[in-house]
Amino acid sequence: MNPFTRRADDAPHWRHEAACYGEELDLFFPVGVAGPAVWQVSQAKAICEGCPVRAQCLQYALRTGQDHGVWGGLTPQERRELRRADDARGA
Repeated sequence: MNPFTRRADDAPHWRHEAACYGEELDLFFPVGVAGPAVWQVSQAKAICEGCPVRAQCLQYALRTGQDHGVWGGLTPQERRELRRADDARGA
């Protein structure tokens, strides 16, 4: 379940400020890594780029172990790489 479909009292407080608020959520949760999914990721990242709560979104995804979708402008693979780099630095 993502924070935009959870009960209001469970959802992150920043969600209403997100640039993606009101956007079609399927855009942020593409199926696959080729074809239309490439376009979806590109479009999702473009929305995230200017988001005022991008950092909070990314931190939420990292803290809660989100392993699907674009969060804070990063794909699951990019978030895994970020976690590995943090682990290697001892962060």
